[in-house]
Amino acid sequence: MRSPRNPRRRDPASPQPAEGFKPGDPVEVLPDEAGLRGAHFAAVVVKSNPKPRSYTIDYDALVDDEGSDRPLRETVPARCVRPRPPPLRAPAPAPGAPPAEHAAIDALIDDAWWLGVALGPRAGGDGKVAVCFPETREVMEFDAANVRPHLDWVAGEWLSPDSMEIPKTMPYTKGTQIEVAKMVDDSVVAWLPAVVRKAIWKNNLLVEYTVSKSDGTALSEEIVDMKHVRPCPPHASAIIFCINDEVEALQEDGWWLGMITEVHPELKYTFKSAHSGKEVQLDQKLLRLQYEWVDGQWKHESQNVSKAKFTKGVKVEVSNDDEGFRGAWFEGTVLKSVGSKFLVEYATLKADDETSPLTEPVEARHIRPSPPHIPVTSGFKLLDEVDAFCNDGWWVGVVSKVISDRRYTVYFRPWKEEMEFEHEQLRLHCDWMGGRWMWASPALEM
Repeated sequence: MRSPRNPRRRDPASPQPAEGFKPGDPVEVLPDEAGLRGAHFAAVVVKSNPKPRSYTIDYDALVDDEGSDRPLRETVPARCVRPRPPPLRAPAPAPGAPPAEHAAIDALIDDAWWLGVALGPRAGGDGKVAVCFPETREVMEFDAANVRPHLDWVAGEWLSPDSMEIPKTMPYTKGTQIEVAKMVDDSVVAWLPAVVRKAIWKNNLLVEYTVSKSDGTALSEEIVDMKHVRPCPPHASAIIFCINDEVEALQEDGWWLGMITEVHPELKYTFKSAHSGKEVQLDQKLLRLQYEWVDGQWKHESQNVSKAKFTKGVKVEVSNDDEGFRGAWFEGTVLKSVGSKFLVEYATLKADDETSPLTEPVEARHIRPSPPHIPVTSGFKLLDEVDAFCNDGWWVGVVSKVISDRRYTVYFRPWKEEMEFEHEQLRLHCDWMGGRWMWASPALEM
């Protein structure tokens, strides 16, 4: 680091004149680039450039080359330059005094002042101040003399965060349930459930985690930048997952990112963590699809969401609104698309000649992919919602009696009738909704 220069200077507290800064004016440069946002570098104006509006400056502490004492000179946009903050005045704390807890401050790191949030003086009264930097999630300790109250230069005057309102666009208020990103090497590996305890000036939140650690102890509080926070995503535990589905699994302190590598009976799946690579078998209720919070909306990025492309040869099931057919699904194969409809050849329904398969055009609202095979090895249970194969189609009903581990009585609500079926004639009922298969929860009413 080179020795300080002594150019012509004005009172550091004086505001920027209407015509802008002049050569020799002491300023601070606030870079607008990744990795440097939140930093304030002391500099001196060398030249004012009218078009485009910018300033050529010499940095106080940055040198042109390693081993050189020549100051680094750059041309920066006028919007990135401000006067140097004024000296502390009452009622501000005296220089060297610890800032209030959660106050917005600047901390001196490597010859630049970096915006952070004070966590208060360290226990023991040694004059050290703990400061967190919400954007990077780091916590560091500083001598009180190397911490100053943060001030913003707004419309030609200095304002402290205490005198400025929390932005009205702040979407998270006290008590809001949220999720906070767990980062490893700048990548999100999990989302941790939390609740907002306090909104801190501008983009920061004090959050308290709501899931205990594996040893039973409660997780701590943290101050985070809003870019690491999202609302609680939609969670439909009834989704039937497929191999390669991108999911999140509830383990220990949060929802960890990964994918499905194997499907097991009784709605259990093998989950492979994207972070550790470890595999574990989990119940469906501990899994959810991966969603991304983009521009205030949830977007599902999983590669496995079916677009239901009913092309030639695709196996499908078809419904019918005609009297006596409602509630049933009939297996078939797509032959071709015909305008907005699909020509389907049925697997079990016959044409009028009773020998050739029935073929007919079907509207898109009456067609769906073939349901996934969900193994049921331990038998169906009372009140399971099932599809029963009879009269050439699959009809939805409810298991009303378990006769044995291979035979059941099924109740059909529309006709208020019961029939007996073998295990092989039944399957768990699923609904095709929003491009996903949804598993039906047990029926509670007969």
